[in-house]
Amino acid sequence: MALSTLTQLESLFSTAVGRTVHAGEVVETSVDLVMGHDATLALAIADFERLSCSLWDNSRMLIACDHFAPPVRSDHADLQKSVLQFAARHQVPDLHMYRGICHQLLLEDTRVQPGRIVVGADSHTLLAGAVGCFATGLGATDILGCLVTGKTWFRVPESLRVTFTGRRKPWVMGRDLALHLLGRLGESGASYQALEMWDGTKDDLAMDSRAAICCMATEMGAKAALFTPDEITRDFLQRRDDDILLPFPPVAIDEERYVDSLDIDVGNVDSLVAKPHSPANVCPVAEVKGTPLDEVFIGSCAGGRLEDFAMAAKLLAGKTVARGLKVIAVPASVTVQRQAIALGYFQLLSEAGVCLCNPSCGACGKLDKGVLATGDTVLSTSTRNFQGRMGPRDSAIYLASTATCAASAVTGYITPPADVWEEL
Repeated sequence: MALSTLTQLESLFSTAVGRTVHAGEVVETSVDLVMGHDATLALAIADFERLSCSLWDNSRMLIACDHFAPPVRSDHADLQKSVLQFAARHQVPDLHMYRGICHQLLLEDTRVQPGRIVVGADSHTLLAGAVGCFATGLGATDILGCLVTGKTWFRVPESLRVTFTGRRKPWVMGRDLALHLLGRLGESGASYQALEMWDGTKDDLAMDSRAAICCMATEMGAKAALFTPDEITRDFLQRRDDDILLPFPPVAIDEERYVDSLDIDVGNVDSLVAKPHSPANVCPVAEVKGTPLDEVFIGSCAGGRLEDFAMAAKLLAGKTVARGLKVIAVPASVTVQRQAIALGYFQLLSEAGVCLCNPSCGACGKLDKGVLATGDTVLSTSTRNFQGRMGPRDSAIYLASTATCAASAVTGYITPPADVWEEL
């Protein structure tokens, strides 16, 4: 099918539907992969069984036990048990038991390819768009429909074009760029839009940084976020898929079809932080320098990848975390964990006094591995800092990059990584 000039997302949906479609149209389309996890899939299972449904295609499903990994409460264990029984009854081959966060597992899955349509029972499914696919979160009812039919409907989103250029400061990470976007767009500035991103930087945004940006696009209200496939994508997929590289889908982009366009010179972005109680309450780290901390959390689907542990190890090597400060690190997957161990990052972090935990969502959703005490203040790489998100409602969550978290782990208060970079 010959495609006229469209946005990248319109082109993707046109290929999936088999005709040219434009933003605003409501279309029905097949999905390539359905993801569910132990905290949300259980919501659809009861109706699935009550209606005596049949699973559309168990080979196109990914189930992760990642939120309760392992459970610390019996009600969480019961929810997880229902998901495990569902997977057993329907012989779902891709059951990831405590193997990592579902969104990171999508990024590591060979079925997630440029141009494909991926849906998940979680809002941060957008992360998988780092490889150039359409990935989005759906509610339990729509996931139930996908499980039964392999299809769903969408109103094709309008697209916002984001172009990154320049060269980053060495301590600036993808997470800082995500916070920069949040500061500009706000919590609803990209509501039901797709962020289409193009990497024109001089040092290129690694896949881990792209994943962090796509993940945090959820907090901007975006329906999807995707990077235009390029050499970084090609290299990542070749390594992930054992040198088997599928052809990238054709894209003929028309700049005039975008609702807006943002050009970001990454060289002008420094370390940023989101103050309580909104991910969009963004300011320079220097503005809140000196804020005392009770905990530092490095992990979640927005900050637990290899790039994060490399940065943390660089800043903490030969140092010791501040006395009385809880510093907790949770890798996003077993794959990340193994790589961080092999490269010596975990050894350096352990020697510095960091508590290293098994892959899971951890404290991000007030589940385990670092839940806050009354009145605590945490600096975290997690996704959200809403009131009560990681502990009691009187606790305070500051969101930042791993570089900022690692620098602050040494001092015990919020510290710009630039302050310690010259000492490395």
